[in-house]
Amino acid sequence: MVNLTETAIGKVREILETQEPKPAGLRISVVGGGCSGFSCSMAFENAPGMLDKTYTYDGLKVFVDQCPTGKSRIKP
Repeated sequence: MVNLTETAIGKVREILETQEPKPAGLRISVVGGGCSGFSCSMAFENAPGMLDKTYTYDGLKVFVDQCPTGKSRIKP
């Protein structure tokens, strides 16, 4: 489950404002980690992917990638 605190939302917005061009939102995804298993990845994105689920936290857009089954691998 993903929970973003007000402090986290504020910090992400602060960093977003320094980016050029300004990204559309924050991507959170699960990536394979080899022997250590899966891990979460965060990166700024200019647009959501076709299969992404988009959530809004106090105006901040967060893109979460989907499994091929259509279910989100991360639950906000």
